[in-house]
Amino acid sequence: MSIKDEADGHLFLHVRQSQGHLSMKLNAAAPTEFETDSFVGRCLFIHRPSSSYDNSEPHEAYPYKDHFHGRKRLWEVRLQGRFKRRPGLLYCGIELEQYVAVTWGTRALMKGLLPLIQKGLNCSQVHHEIGNEHDDMLRPVVVAPIWAFDNTLVHSDHSEAPSLTTSTLPTGFGRKAAREYWETLWNGGGPSWDDEPGGPTFTFALWGVSPLLDLQAWVFRKLPMTWGKSLSMEPFCGQQPVHAVIYELQPGEKIHRQDNKTYAMDIRICPGHIWDALSMGPRSPVGPRSPALSPHVDDDDDVVSFCSANSGSEPDDMQADFVGDASLDVDDAPFRKAWCPIRQTGQHRRKPIAGNIIKSLKKLYKHCRQRNRRMIFAFSAAVVLMILASSGMSDRLPEVKVSVQWEKKK
Repeated sequence: MSIKDEADGHLFLHVRQSQGHLSMKLNAAAPTEFETDSFVGRCLFIHRPSSSYDNSEPHEAYPYKDHFHGRKRLWEVRLQGRFKRRPGLLYCGIELEQYVAVTWGTRALMKGLLPLIQKGLNCSQVHHEIGNEHDDMLRPVVVAPIWAFDNTLVHSDHSEAPSLTTSTLPTGFGRKAAREYWETLWNGGGPSWDDEPGGPTFTFALWGVSPLLDLQAWVFRKLPMTWGKSLSMEPFCGQQPVHAVIYELQPGEKIHRQDNKTYAMDIRICPGHIWDALSMGPRSPVGPRSPALSPHVDDDDDVVSFCSANSGSEPDDMQADFVGDASLDVDDAPFRKAWCPIRQTGQHRRKPIAGNIIKSLKKLYKHCRQRNRRMIFAFSAAVVLMILASSGMSDRLPEVKVSVQWEKKK
């Protein structure tokens, strides 16, 4: 398989339309045009091949090499178009189709991942919805205000907007400037949709969290205290597609329920192995699916939802094209229930990990002691202990005896 073929494969992408979904091609030569109830525009998803992650010079060119080479980003989502009316508060982020149960160990890891996402987006206003296994209308989401995009361009003259297939988009608003723009617009200022039918043309680009997420391999990478090992995304999101979304809530609504949302964009992202496991075929179902646990997982009380782990609360290519017209509605295809591999069996646990944990804690403690950051060490140690307690590895740690003697001062 050539580098170009590798970059074009492994992900199934579909963008929501007012009726049904359209197939998207990874690293396409032209963006995919779409229209929803509140937005009309086009989108493009580009992803570099895994062989180029270290930025070494490859023997064969790959799509958007001029853009990716020398940078840490692994992928980039680009969106361009016009809102049909003045938008209210817009949220962007990820959404799952169904509630996902995770173990306490995964819960601790998710708590550690959240600050990394906030740092990658440079946005502390990240909203978590815990979801509800008994309410399909309350999906798990992790979203932030739309100004969390890495690059935002606004053009009153539609002809001046850049092409999404440009190797590198022009620099527009950063997050600080974008926040000021959107908050002015939400307070009644900014452009008028009456004077400019359809409003200005917006161009968005997102890549900030991409160094942590290898979507083609469907893994987290380069996370702290993982010693260079990749971490599968499935224990956190289940064996199901993930949706990249932009939506606003109905006026006066605060709860992120499906019937309260108006979507401007919804891109469904699914790796090939999950697509095959769900028996989706060339056409795929959309909407909630009944969760089913993996056969080796106990359905007990120590399991919490994916977004509960974030919030700390308890729960209450080979890109396949469509056969025929790409605009076919894909909502009515048969499907098989998804199962979520949420707990590792003993055979996947490795003995050396206990020694590695102790070694890393010693280094971290020395660093924190030098810089008077013992709270960081205490938090990290607590996370590690929770992981050990939930994973059953605590019995592999060496026994340590501590003797304390109190001496009364004279």
